[in-house]
Amino acid sequence: MRKTYVIDTNVIIANPFFTRDFENCVIVIPIHVLEELDRIKSREGNSGFRARQFFRYFKEIEKRGDLLHGIELENRVSLKSIMDEGSEELPEVFDKSYVDNKILSMLLKNDYKDYILITNDVSMRVKASSLGIKCELLDTSDKHKLDDLYDGLLQKTVEEEQVKKFYQDGEISPSELGIEQMYPNQFFEGYTGYSYLKIIGRYDTKKGKIVKLHYDNYSAYGVLPKDVRQKFAMEVLLNPEIPFVSITSRQGCGKTLLAVAAALEQVLESKMYEKILIGKNTSPLDKWSYQGWTTGDTEEKLLTHFSNYTTTFENIQNLRNKKGKTGMEILQGLKVQNKLDILDISSILGSSFINRVVIIDEAQSFDIHAMRSIITRIGENCKLIVIGDLAQQTISRVDPDKSGLYASIEWLKELEETAHVTLTKVHRGDFVEKASKIFDDKMFG
Repeated sequence: MRKTYVIDTNVIIANPFFTRDFENCVIVIPIHVLEELDRIKSREGNSGFRARQFFRYFKEIEKRGDLLHGIELENRVSLKSIMDEGSEELPEVFDKSYVDNKILSMLLKNDYKDYILITNDVSMRVKASSLGIKCELLDTSDKHKLDDLYDGLLQKTVEEEQVKKFYQDGEISPSELGIEQMYPNQFFEGYTGYSYLKIIGRYDTKKGKIVKLHYDNYSAYGVLPKDVRQKFAMEVLLNPEIPFVSITSRQGCGKTLLAVAAALEQVLESKMYEKILIGKNTSPLDKWSYQGWTTGDTEEKLLTHFSNYTTTFENIQNLRNKKGKTGMEILQGLKVQNKLDILDISSILGSSFINRVVIIDEAQSFDIHAMRSIITRIGENCKLIVIGDLAQQTISRVDPDKSGLYASIEWLKELEETAHVTLTKVHRGDFVEKASKIFDDKMFG
């Protein structure tokens, strides 16, 4: 017999597509929840946006039937609604006009005694437990969300003969390796019993094959990759056929260094693009007055936010054995040559970029709407590089899996013009790697 779950409003607001997380069960949405969602959908911000997302999603699935009799979804899930005023057994201290209490009142009836309430609200679970109502929590932890994120890499054990064939031909079909599906520009690591014998490649959708890395032994403006995932990043950063690249990692893995080095290589050396634009979220898109609180003219206000870039310029100079200039001097020199501009993302609306490499740092700070605004600014012969650390979410009102960075990785992964790389190894010394892992474990489980 299939279990029956009753869904609270907060579950839908947390994930409008929550039905995809269930299988072989009946999901009940009380009419009170639908009424509450109808009120929420007109609100500004993420709660209103997610309520509207749910109704758009529901509009598609209701074509298969109606909620009264149940709508059959994927994974043997049946979705239905209940219109029931509930039981008279609810204690008098409970406000019966409150939506949560209406749901609890309904679940007190014998008809629904085996139903399981799903809610992320602690007080709702406590009240349900006190009334003897079965209740469960849907895992919405950041650890769960981040673990499920597409990381741009597929790893699999392969045979020694398959490795030899790959390097002889320069390519191999995923089906020959027992792989049913790969995303455009997804990387592949095929392991054998020997550390030196493996397949390292990228999925080329035009060929339908995993191909050898084109930029395997390349350096970008004197910067060489330090591990295989950094090689993957360099591969897509230098590929002119991939206009959108996202790179995520915790601090110290080299994402900003690789992005800036690749941009300098393609602007100053290969002349692939005319100019570099470096940007970050100096203030939310809807908070125009923030910069007014800092001292100096417009450029000086902006530069206070770009110390990570000036430090990166200095690190690149050190790697090239060219010392003497500060990062700010390098940045100003590139500006004088008209090879670099700094970008205040809060003023990006109405702009259009052509023949540029655009680097957006701390991209986890953008919500979905802001990320859409950034992507739609990109014009002909441009490359957009977004980098960030989803574990360092800086906007309290945006969950990690609802940030613009998360959405751009997940939603765009099927486009052949995009690529994503997740860096994992810290290159700031053993202490930093150990410390960052401890913090990640404590923060995300």
